[in-house]
Amino acid sequence: MVVYSIISADSHVIEPPDLWEKWLPKKHQDRAPKLVKDEKGGDAWLFSKDRPPEPLGLVTVTGYGYDKFSWTGARYDEIEQGCFVGQERLKQLDFDGVQAEVIYPPQRTMGYFMTGTDPDFQAAGLEAYHRWVSEDFCAADPDRLKPVMQIPNLGIEKAVDTLKEGKKQGCAAATLSTWPSGNAALSEADDPFWAAAQDLDFPVSMHITLASYAAPGPRKPIQSSMRSLAAGQFQHMPLIILDMIFDGVFDRFPKLNLIASEAGLGWVPYFMEQMDDRYWRNRTWSGVQLKHLPSEYVPRNWYFGIIRDFYGIRNRHEAVGVDRVLFCTDFPHHINDYPYSRKVVKEMFAGVPPQETRRMVFDNAAELFGFPTNGG
Repeated sequence: MVVYSIISADSHVIEPPDLWEKWLPKKHQDRAPKLVKDEKGGDAWLFSKDRPPEPLGLVTVTGYGYDKFSWTGARYDEIEQGCFVGQERLKQLDFDGVQAEVIYPPQRTMGYFMTGTDPDFQAAGLEAYHRWVSEDFCAADPDRLKPVMQIPNLGIEKAVDTLKEGKKQGCAAATLSTWPSGNAALSEADDPFWAAAQDLDFPVSMHITLASYAAPGPRKPIQSSMRSLAAGQFQHMPLIILDMIFDGVFDRFPKLNLIASEAGLGWVPYFMEQMDDRYWRNRTWSGVQLKHLPSEYVPRNWYFGIIRDFYGIRNRHEAVGVDRVLFCTDFPHHINDYPYSRKVVKEMFAGVPPQETRRMVFDNAAELFGFPTNGG
């Protein structure tokens, strides 16, 4: 039986209960997220008085069984401690058969700090989180736990400076929640950021969506929730990829590496086929002239993070090939399969040549994010 080492290219943490007290400057404590109780007595984070608390719920479910999932009722003293304690996470990795993880920031918390108009508060909140995840959580074993640097929404100069700092600190990647310039739409104002990422050979991730693509619509809460849970991984990513290709970003920065985190792979072949067809039909009158077919930029400039994607793996060669696929556990969010990651790999990659499987579940992530490979 072949045993593969596994690197999760997309995992998460939740904030420890005392994160803001310990790491956020005192002058911002009055606006720090507050730990409160949800309607079932579970723990929840209150970000502001004009919005309901955000329960731990589905961002901490680990190994309880699908029928036990609940948005409310989860408590810090009952959930897996590896959700926020680095040494405990290492024990869970060992139990799950996962060698290393890329740690993404909690996006609802980042969104809280980045939505306001106070740049000092935003910078302080992101720095507090990043210091904790780097100096505390990932410090448990920097060879196995690598943080992702959150790029702030504070203009292009701050975005570039933060990108450089992330590279200097040894982060696995940078992640965007908005376009680097802060503009609502992609533009050449973002080019200094893409140029820096290319020069630094530093991958940039977009985790499911960007703020300008994720405006809420007039839907009932349950409709909105299920829409996001069922199709969130790929409902916005095709538009982001298309915008960047047709804007010429990859003609200007041909060695730029982007990651479509948690986006899946199964939809990619059809998307590339349709994109090429529309380009051929409309390139003359639209004035859009690319150096290559649109589909050629996808496997050259994009990596795709998968969690459960049996269809995508079967059609991997029609999508981006095996060199651009990253396996993710999404631990500890509700879609994760802890402690059965090895079982998922065995089932999802059944019939795939061993060398291809290893590349998608280990080698690609090790090379892209700079993990040690000894013993892998």
